[in-house]
Amino acid sequence: MPSSRLLVVSESYWPDGSGGELATHLIVNVLGREFEVTVITGTKNPSKIPRVEYIYEPLLSRWEKLILWLNTLKLIRIDRFEKLLREADIVYVLRFAFPVIPYAKKMGKKVVVHLHGYIPISYTATVLAPYEEHKHRITRDDVILECMKGAKHCVGASLLWWLPKLARKWISMADKIICVSKRQAEIIADQAPELKDKLTVVYNPLPLQLLNNEPRKELDEVPTFLYVGGDSYVKGFHILLQALRELGKRSVKARFILANAYTTKSLEELKRLDEKYENLEIQVVGRLKYEEVVELHRKAWALIFPSICEETFGYAVVEAMSLGTISIASKVGGIKEVLVGSLAEGFLFSPGKVSELIKKIEDLYSLSINEIKSLGYKLRGEMLEKFSPNKVEKIILKVFADVTENYFYTS
Repeated sequence: MPSSRLLVVSESYWPDGSGGELATHLIVNVLGREFEVTVITGTKNPSKIPRVEYIYEPLLSRWEKLILWLNTLKLIRIDRFEKLLREADIVYVLRFAFPVIPYAKKMGKKVVVHLHGYIPISYTATVLAPYEEHKHRITRDDVILECMKGAKHCVGASLLWWLPKLARKWISMADKIICVSKRQAEIIADQAPELKDKLTVVYNPLPLQLLNNEPRKELDEVPTFLYVGGDSYVKGFHILLQALRELGKRSVKARFILANAYTTKSLEELKRLDEKYENLEIQVVGRLKYEEVVELHRKAWALIFPSICEETFGYAVVEAMSLGTISIASKVGGIKEVLVGSLAEGFLFSPGKVSELIKKIEDLYSLSINEIKSLGYKLRGEMLEKFSPNKVEKIILKVFADVTENYFYTS
């Protein structure tokens, strides 16, 4: 394969963002071995890979979709960006900088788009679960979800609900569209059949620190559960609150460690529950660095992941089990796809079903600490087998190799 130049366009880059940005960083690391890679991003201090060139672009620093798209339309008219584009053989578009696509195609470039959400069909890039019950009301769900955030978001969604149609038009011009699970690809293909033939599935890679370092579990007698979703409605925070109340009433002794961001109202409710029920210990640790979250898994009996949306991948769940932590997760999207057939399948529960979540927590109480550790290590083995670097990297490189070979063949 001839040496090729790859231009990565992403408004955010690790350590900013979450699972999608981490996946981007790991994939860029793989691609950097085969391509000359340049990343242009709105993140000022990205985690850098030595052989990759990084360029900070202020026009990509605003992540609100409409503003980002307007800024991207400005960017493509600037000489410095046009030069980068002309020098590239392939343009790799992450996140939402889709206005780059038609401009790149006009210049005869190959384009690969990587979707970590449902932006071609949803304003919020989210589809509530189960999809089969929400497939005809995605736009209405979007408006409701945005209105829950406040009046400003509500007005924005009501006026800009059509943005996914514009995104879909741009994305349809790409040569390849990467989805991170079969479930995500199936949902997008069902809503946007014109994209079906370009969709390909590539599971997110795992960080080498999870693959290479044997996890150390330091469990004590108080069952400890980790939750990392913040007070996001779609991540199931309201489900967690209901479960905490019920566990409190049943006098079930447990410790819950809650990471990520919470509003003042949510913090007050968590404090109230902590004070009301002596059997519950609720610790809110807030936003943490990735390494700090990994460290919390040493104490965790299980991860609680009560998402009510069709998770495209479920990075937190896969990472947890790679660290030897059992996942009590809702049966949605890519999570169901990855876990059905594994030892973790028995800890899946129906989205929104608090009674099932509590039952799974109680099931864990029937196990000894040694049994929990043993099960966690077995789950880690399953995850390492499913997401081995060789498997994932081969698929990633094949996608770009196919595009590159077609490029050189036709050019």
